[in-house]
Amino acid sequence: MKKIYLYFAMLATVAAACTKDESAFLQDNGALPADTPEVKMIIETISARSSSSTITRAAIADDGGAFSWTAGDDHIAVHVSKDDNHEYVFTSEEGGSGATVDGDDSSTASFTVAYQMGYTRDAFAVFPSTIVSKNAANYGQSGSTLDVTLPGSYKLDQVTGTRTPCPMIATNTGDSWDFYQLCGLLRLKVSNLPATTKRLEIDFDGKKVWGDFSIAADVTPGTSVIATTADADHDIITITKDGTTDAVLGETNMDLNIPLPTGSYSNITVTAYDALTAGTVTFTMTTAFAYSAQQAHGTKITVKVPFPPGEFSVNADGKKVIFAPGNLQYLGNADGPGTWRFAENQYDFMGDGPEGTSYKGNVTVSGYTKYNTSADKDVARDLFGWGTSGFNGKNPWMTTTTSSNYYSGSLSDTDYDWGVYHSASGSSNEKITNGGDYKWRLFTSDEWAYIIAREGRVYTRADYTQIKKLFAGATVVGVKGLILFPDNWDGSLYRTIIYGNDSNGGYSSNIFDAEKWSEFEDAGCVFLPAAHVRSGTSLDYLNQGHYWSGTVISGRGGTLEFGSTGTVITSRNNNNLFRLGNSVRLVRDKN
Repeated sequence: MKKIYLYFAMLATVAAACTKDESAFLQDNGALPADTPEVKMIIETISARSSSSTITRAAIADDGGAFSWTAGDDHIAVHVSKDDNHEYVFTSEEGGSGATVDGDDSSTASFTVAYQMGYTRDAFAVFPSTIVSKNAANYGQSGSTLDVTLPGSYKLDQVTGTRTPCPMIATNTGDSWDFYQLCGLLRLKVSNLPATTKRLEIDFDGKKVWGDFSIAADVTPGTSVIATTADADHDIITITKDGTTDAVLGETNMDLNIPLPTGSYSNITVTAYDALTAGTVTFTMTTAFAYSAQQAHGTKITVKVPFPPGEFSVNADGKKVIFAPGNLQYLGNADGPGTWRFAENQYDFMGDGPEGTSYKGNVTVSGYTKYNTSADKDVARDLFGWGTSGFNGKNPWMTTTTSSNYYSGSLSDTDYDWGVYHSASGSSNEKITNGGDYKWRLFTSDEWAYIIAREGRVYTRADYTQIKKLFAGATVVGVKGLILFPDNWDGSLYRTIIYGNDSNGGYSSNIFDAEKWSEFEDAGCVFLPAAHVRSGTSLDYLNQGHYWSGTVISGRGGTLEFGSTGTVITSRNNNNLFRLGNSVRLVRDKN
């Protein structure tokens, strides 16, 4: 066994102590080969803290990203040199004890670093230790770059919840380090992930996010950054459970905290696979976003994977559709293209309702006015006049009360249909950002009628079934609306539901919190929020839901309508004036 001599120096006198040989040595009693040199080591305990301007690292308490060290898990690469010899050494050895959190303050920690006598600490300390090479030629010395390598894959426990290995740097002098981040931080929320997922791939649309990077000289903590470039070969980050073939991610909803090199990003695609390599795609979701990744700056992007799709018959020939994961929303932009997207949750809607009403929209969009009836181009809205997809000048911000100003024909199979125009294959440049590669469309009036007319054999007790209409009024997470049950619904999930053909149905008849509703979503149920209806710039018809079809009936637009009594009106005789602003829920054909 190699004999190691350990030299202990007081922090305050480390420079002087390094030149002396006055301390006692701890000696290993193992046999020492004759040609093995004795190695004297300096062992120091260094205090590490986040700079006051740093807002990244492990525990992310908010959208900004608060800093904290984790005891035992964190390791730092420390540059040391002697004459022309340079190298990185690692705190507490990789896999060792790592950080010791100082007291209750996890924004400071202690690290132990050991290096040979005759060497001195200089240049920089880098976190995490894995992003630099032990004998890197460019370590950020005066006038030179700092070479780092960002990983292309992470284990789930490195980046999920409140964890992230966001790269940071500190000047390597004295008895403490002040760390500053080198990257931006993306907080990515993924919902309703298929349970079979073993691998996530996050594609950043041709922007380099992993591989070798050189941080420009002169390297300065607090100023220097790792910057992205155009590189389609290094634009995908992979997330796995632990790198074993039989390990699924095990979480259907998660927050991922991903370091991103600084620069501008415009699109992100999240793809789930059921294998570590190759495998079957279980979902693909693309969202467009304008994000400038900056030092000491984080953002949160939500990608809501469509809930496990229930199938709904829309005619007697067995044609089936799958619903979009939420109502259609438009985030306007007076200075350029707006953003089309599906609501993050099925129960989300924006409208506040008229003055004095208690039933209001449950979502606010950052940077937008919550009251969504204005004719301004830069308002967030989810109530649309007939055919206002943006095609041929029929824009989503139209609020004129003159019906003749709107398109007068049926919307189905035309670009006036929001789904047709803004699907991935549609002719609009403004795609539904979380609509995936699917072809979306409106219901026809007949299809709405068929959906509501469906009946099913439902277990109302463990030993008893009844024939019921497959819809029900409900209040879901405080939002009033209508539940649609899929074709294969048998009622066993919740036997006390009051269905649509019961006389006492309505919003108050079935009340579900978020936890219970998630079970319904997993079973393929659809919820349509009662999001009011707009007339001009006023909201009317309190507590009612009005949803467009693509069918013209007697010179008006066909709709689905429901209210607080549990009554649902949908037939070829049910129609609305073109000028009214209704909700839009799109579907895609199965296969």
